[in-house]
Amino acid sequence: MKVFAIADLHLSFGADKPMDIFGAHWENHAERLKTAWLEEVCEGDLVLIPGDISWSLKLEEARKDLDFIGELPGTKVIMRGNHDYWWSSLSKLNAVVHESIVPLQNTALVFGDIAVAGSRLWLDPDLRLEDITPADKKIWERELHRFSLSLKALPERPGTRIIMTHYPPISLDGKPGRAVQIARKYHCHTWVFGHMHLGDVDYRGFNCTIDGTRFVFVSSDFLDFRPRLIVDE
Repeated sequence: MKVFAIADLHLSFGADKPMDIFGAHWENHAERLKTAWLEEVCEGDLVLIPGDISWSLKLEEARKDLDFIGELPGTKVIMRGNHDYWWSSLSKLNAVVHESIVPLQNTALVFGDIAVAGSRLWLDPDLRLEDITPADKKIWERELHRFSLSLKALPERPGTRIIMTHYPPISLDGKPGRAVQIARKYHCHTWVFGHMHLGDVDYRGFNCTIDGTRFVFVSSDFLDFRPRLIVDE
């Protein structure tokens, strides 16, 4: 089984939110994503999607975006991002998503020898990637607790452990944040994340290895909308 990752799909089949207003590189991004996905991913593969999946505000509006993902090959593990306002309770979400989509929320999931844990996180005040407010700091502490719950749910047996978060857990120069410190004792193989988008900043510095964990930045526009292979077993 191969494991791929791609974040920040920002689909809008059910909402009037064209992404090309953010730059020409977003033109026809959904079709480009689909073409690349079909070239890379097979039915038996696993694809991690760490947040910002749909611009819709309500779950019913997001159905078209979720169906688009569900009809693509592979098992898809999805996570809530900061723009996924449509994300409802797990029971409501599981009732409408395609059987190939598995939501991840405050727990860990196991697929053969692959275990996946993680949570949305938020802006780490110590990393200074964006301006933050006192409200951001409160959300950050709450999200750290949820992140810890997910890590504790990882199985103790041997296997490949992967963390997925929406927000970056490290700085561009490789400084580890508090989430990395919490995760150290779990000895994870790879950590995938997104949230940031192309602009004046060079995000290649996010791709590094710290204490044996490989960090991979998988925001879709950074990947030119092609799922990134992270594990090939």
